Amino acid sequence: MKTRILVPILLMLILALSLTACGAPPQPTPPPVEEAAEPSAPMESVPPAEGQMIFVIDPDKSQASYAVEERFLEKALPKLGIKPGLVTTVGVTKLVEGEIRVNPNDLSQPPGGTVIRVDLRGLTSDQPKRDKWIKENGPNFNKYPYAIFKAKEIRNAPESYTEGKEINFQLIGDLTIREITKPAVFDVTAKMENDVLTGTATTQIKMSDFGIEPLVFAKTLTVADEVTVTVELVATRQ
Repeated sequence: MKTRILVPILLMLILALSLTACGAPPQPTPPPVEEAAEPSAPMESVPPAEGQMIFVIDPDKSQASYAVEERFLEKALPKLGIKPGLVTTVGVTKLVEGEIRVNPNDLSQPPGGTVIRVDLRGLTSDQPKRDKWIKENGPNFNKYPYAIFKAKEIRNAPESYTEGKEINFQLIGDLTIREITKPAVFDVTAKMENDVLTGTATTQIKMSDFGIEPLVFAKTLTVADEVTVTVELVATRQ
């Protein structure tokens, strides 16, 4: 039961594409992640339901990332030294924490207590100026540091689980960014083996749904509203 989505994501990581001087080509391998400015606030926890296993996310082996399209226009070359065209910007953070709750004998059981939290202050991309801008301006992650995903339901999973087998399912829940909560559905591929849960979860969100308007810099740069969030999680049974 690999409900190791992260979602959250992650989410939200998408914002890191807003810096005007940011225009380098897509980053296949994101750079090292910077540390958050402050320690994480304590997370809420609830007792597990009958039959549930609890898996604690390992931040050293997990990460959340975003990918978003930026289009550079005619003024990009003289202003930024970047040729006009479409590029994909990638940002990543390893500041991911939380718990995954699952009942391997009844995958239809609601995953209550499954919470994933991403510290958005840890996001890094290929442009440090972009990363600084989204923390101090625009999305203002210094003020709204966390993206939080709370799972409510598992769909399209097998009735039970065989250890070591990779399965696909959807994890449904609520994603909160900048104090705005929206429903989210993550497509998950995961497996459990030797008390370790591993998996990858992806979803698409719109920045505008979380109070962040698509960015447009006259004749220089536009940023797509749609963002792909990917969470890669490793969690160990408690």
